[in-house]
Amino acid sequence: MDFRDTYFNIWRLAWDFHKQFANMSGTEKEWEAVVNTSGEIVEKYKNEPGYEFLKDLILATLNELERRDKINRKEHGELG
Repeated sequence: MDFRDTYFNIWRLAWDFHKQFANMSGTEKEWEAVVNTSGEIVEKYKNEPGYEFLKDLILATLNELERRDKINRKEHGELG
């Protein structure tokens, strides 16, 4: 696989992951799905080119999902 294909696929995986969970309401079941899905993605690509970059994108996406969840919970009075 060449550079373009490798990195396009990595960005697409991270985008699809983010899109899948971007509008979740933050329930425990949803967070369990987020964690399981992210782990599956990272594990599946463990020995592939660009693995470290993919892992970093997934971690950045997890941070963004958590940040948005905190904002949503604060807006709905669920945080002190």
